[in-house]
Amino acid sequence: MNKTELLDKLIRGLLTEEEKIQVEQLIQTDQEFKNLVDFETSTQEAVKREKRKELKSYLRQVDSDLKVDHTQREIILRPYLIRYAALLLSIVAVTALIFWMLKQDKPTETETPFLAYYEPYPNVVSPITRGAENRPEDIEKAAFLAYERQDYKVADSLFNQIIPNREDYVSFYKGIVKFELQQYDSATGYFDSYIYSDGTQLRDQAKWYMALTYLVKGDTIKGKEELIRLRKSSGYKMDEVEQILLNMK
Repeated sequence: MNKTELLDKLIRGLLTEEEKIQVEQLIQTDQEFKNLVDFETSTQEAVKREKRKELKSYLRQVDSDLKVDHTQREIILRPYLIRYAALLLSIVAVTALIFWMLKQDKPTETETPFLAYYEPYPNVVSPITRGAENRPEDIEKAAFLAYERQDYKVADSLFNQIIPNREDYVSFYKGIVKFELQQYDSATGYFDSYIYSDGTQLRDQAKWYMALTYLVKGDTIKGKEELIRLRKSSGYKMDEVEQILLNMK
């Protein structure tokens, strides 16, 4: 679930226990998301305080004007209705602003059509077997477990701990994680590191993801160069490569 949906469910009090944990993790690791949550919380508290103040003022006014005729009461109440309408419009505007800010986090497929060709590469080097989910034997298994669960922030942290002591393929998966976290410059660095390492099992895959990363971040020149290199070196994703190159002409 993306951050926009999580914030929406948080605002409406509809989070599941698992989503509450995810929100807490985001608050601790994503400063922008934390700022939005703090802003929304402060806004709701301010609205509640304002409503309480308005209600108390309204009740005092009604109590003092019980004997006022119907026409006079309408005149008295009209300013309060106007103020409540203005307050409601303010809440709507703030909510719309929050959603707009969250939507800026990640490019959509309409804005970046190359995302339509992307999907995370499956874990083919450290498969998680039944029962291992609750008993990861080491950091690598825990890292790939987080990867399979699409908990990319946790996977990123765990991969950091094992990169110096593990096989080159970890750099490849680290690149996928960085792509998912929209840290595209870092992603290309990890893919490049794997391509020029001794690892060969995932080299063509790394070239494909390297090209997609350049394209998604807007560097179409380098992205096209990587696709051409991939086309010359292998048949991996050849239909997709040809389609992208054809559309870029």
